[in-house]
Amino acid sequence: MDTLSRNFATAWTALVLSLACSQQDAPPVALVGDVPITGAQLRQFASDVLPGLRSAQQGQAARQDYLQTLIDRQLMLRQAREKGIDREPAVWVAQLLQRRTYLANLYRKRDLHPQAQVTDADLARFFAEQDLGRERLMTAILVQTKAEAQAIQRQLAAGASFAELSAQYTLDPRAAAQRGRIGFVNRSMASRLGVPEVVFDHQPTGIASEPLPLGRRFHLVRFIEDRQVEVDSQRDLLAGELAKFKRREVERQQVELLAYKLGWHLTAPGLAALPSQANAPLFIYEGGQVSTEEYLEMLKKHRGTSPEALQDSATIATFARRTILPELVLAAAAEKAGYHQEREAAAHLAKADEELLLKAAYQRQVSDSVAVVAADVERYIAAHPERFTIPESICFDELIAPSLQEAQQLKETLTGQEDLAALAKARGFPLRPRRADGLVCMHRYNSIPYPQLWRALQQVEVGVLNGPVRTREGFALFVVVRTEPARPELPQQARQRARAALVQQAEQARFDQWIGSLREKYRREIDISAEQLAAALPDSLLARLVPRE
Repeated sequence: MDTLSRNFATAWTALVLSLACSQQDAPPVALVGDVPITGAQLRQFASDVLPGLRSAQQGQAARQDYLQTLIDRQLMLRQAREKGIDREPAVWVAQLLQRRTYLANLYRKRDLHPQAQVTDADLARFFAEQDLGRERLMTAILVQTKAEAQAIQRQLAAGASFAELSAQYTLDPRAAAQRGRIGFVNRSMASRLGVPEVVFDHQPTGIASEPLPLGRRFHLVRFIEDRQVEVDSQRDLLAGELAKFKRREVERQQVELLAYKLGWHLTAPGLAALPSQANAPLFIYEGGQVSTEEYLEMLKKHRGTSPEALQDSATIATFARRTILPELVLAAAAEKAGYHQEREAAAHLAKADEELLLKAAYQRQVSDSVAVVAADVERYIAAHPERFTIPESICFDELIAPSLQEAQQLKETLTGQEDLAALAKARGFPLRPRRADGLVCMHRYNSIPYPQLWRALQQVEVGVLNGPVRTREGFALFVVVRTEPARPELPQQARQRARAALVQQAEQARFDQWIGSLREKYRREIDISAEQLAAALPDSLLARLVPRE
């Protein structure tokens, strides 16, 4: 099997036919049934192949490699259509949604966004309505759990310093370096930082808030100063936010208007058919319909599991209005404007449809046919223990200064007994990911991104301050704490990686078998012009495509 075909399964995006290429009057390079492959398409494809996947052959053999991939593509598409994969609900609904999204975005860009221009009067009105002239200097302590936040709150009530506790406990390194100081924020900025508007508006200056959720963590917030600012100080930020708000509002109004004009409504027969999952028109509008099949696929996509989503008309109408209607009516407006007939749009839509069909065909013919059992995984690990062994590691504490001069000055003041991580955190220096014991650990694989640091780690004594050594992040001072011998990878991780390797091998073998059978099945329907092939990929172009070592 040729090089490009062997790599097809794992490099899908590189093996895409550019349908946007112009058709030429010259005879095609090849015919697959009645589908032509033109010289322009072949040249575009060969030029777009990633360097690592280019043919290692020369001359006509290289030309055959590139052409064969495009032929294989057409063979896969042909079989997918013959098997009716393009008519499966999951596939045609995905194609339909993809088409709608593309056309709806075209309509937004061309017809809706120009209506959402922001004027100075808009900015001034929004600034006043949202009370954005008030800014408060915010400090915070971010911790992992609510219980930790409550414990710190008790210390504050007992008279502890907010700034000192923030420097000691906050998980935000920048805030720790600035003793909890975040900076001046307005209502909108505070809301994005996890501070409810009611807290921003009414929390007394100098008093810490109750624990506030921030994602899965919690923080205590304190405001220490207020000031008034003018609209010009926030003009750029406000203009962006207000433009987004106006675009959403323009779109909402347009969707409602288009839905009304198209007569969008729920049908009684579709509603009756939905619980049994029989196919019927569920929603009807001028020029089209939304079937129960499409609705059910959207439910799967959004993980809709409530019984009401199949039985209650209000729930069904609300779900469809939120997930289906906007893209549908905006895409319909784009088609009415003829956007889908434009050359670039038509080429994009055709290519996108084919890509979804190819992926579905690959899933059916390759991925679904592959099964790896636990016994296979264990045998693979036993046969290749070196692949599942963590090499010897060197564990160390470090401090990364932004400049060589600062690193050298720090080294003169340190003994090597300090907690370098805490010192780096206090100064706001970058911190590399650490283990639970607070150390950075590297092994020989890290010699590629950190060659100088790895060599230095191998040569120094344990417990002695060394450096500075230049790294990606800055200049590192470090103390080696221990070395760890090579050890087997954790069983769960080893099994996951072994299973992935076996699946990849099995899929590649299955893919090769599938492609071989397609070539044999359709070999009489493939007609290649050697003359046009040579003209499409001349020697000068092939020379530029040869992989370089």
